[in-house]
Amino acid sequence: MHLIERYSLSTGLKIDNPFIATPFYPIAASKYVIFHTSAKDNLRDYDYWNEVKIMLDPLFHKHGLTTVQIGLEKDPSINCQIDLRGKTTINQMAYVIKNCDYFIGVDSFPAHLAGFYDKKMLSIYANSYSACVYPYWGSKANKKIIETHRPNGEKPSFSFNEDPKTINRLKPDEIAKHFCDLIDPDYKNAIPSILYIGDKYKVDQVEIIPDAPYSIQHPNLFIRLDMLHNETYLPAILQNCPASIITKKPFNEQLLNSGMIKLINYVSDEFDAVFVEKIRQRGIDLHLICTNPNNLKKERVRFFDYKVFPFDEVGKIKRSKESVEFSDERCFRIASNKKVFKNQAMHNSHYEANNCQNIDDLMLDLEWVMLYNA
Repeated sequence: MHLIERYSLSTGLKIDNPFIATPFYPIAASKYVIFHTSAKDNLRDYDYWNEVKIMLDPLFHKHGLTTVQIGLEKDPSINCQIDLRGKTTINQMAYVIKNCDYFIGVDSFPAHLAGFYDKKMLSIYANSYSACVYPYWGSKANKKIIETHRPNGEKPSFSFNEDPKTINRLKPDEIAKHFCDLIDPDYKNAIPSILYIGDKYKVDQVEIIPDAPYSIQHPNLFIRLDMLHNETYLPAILQNCPASIITKKPFNEQLLNSGMIKLINYVSDEFDAVFVEKIRQRGIDLHLICTNPNNLKKERVRFFDYKVFPFDEVGKIKRSKESVEFSDERCFRIASNKKVFKNQAMHNSHYEANNCQNIDDLMLDLEWVMLYNA
């Protein structure tokens, strides 16, 4: 039963058509599609709207549709042509929705407005059954209502908190293809199929292979001494921006005095106690990562004051290969918010930075990337 019907039954009040005033609001577009990407509880905030929009942009261009984003000022931007986040009242927003051609968004008040105005619309649902909360008014033929995947009879959480968010089980290509049904079903063939989305795909990070004196400023910067132990350019790199360092062995003590190292990930079969003590004396955050399972207990005893993490590179590669299927190991493309700098060029992964020679490089990076068909 829909919530409105439940309220009607509980109160004895008749369900009728709502009314909302729609004062004029100027929109510099004759035909437009609205995106509304955020709800009052963030578990309904889908993390991949930007990818959905990128997949649909050629379709919007084909049909002469301008993209418009509505919502709160704090909502993440998805780079629409017209940005109305935080710029309208509820009534002005209703006017904008009333005059749109298409609506795409989350379970929210604007989605109910789009349904009431009988717009061709797509909305997605996760923490409750869509049958209970879908836009009540308007033609069902104009609605694409998508629920997240719930395997093995799983039920919605009905919660305001989910970790991880079940709404992110929907892949961007699924949503994009469903929207095509509303406007141009044949265009579904042009939407790339997503093979895999890593848990850290949305994390914004930069990693530098220290083969040149890079001048990069980024709040989440890592220097990969473990991949190239070249200390020559470290002073120049650290001069520009505080950074974290991943290393397999000790490096020059003077670098520890720079005040520009935020964190050291020390990856080794066994750890140099003198180097660890020097790091401790300078108050630098330290993660000890043991790569030899036979040494793990011994290293945990030696460095009792630290949490020593295990790392099994071979096992990680094996698990990654089991989690994604390739029809052809070379027939895919990579997107990532983690950027790798090597040979003075920027890449989407270490696999690309190494000229796509070894698929194991990608498997070690898999949690950071989105893979899709070329």
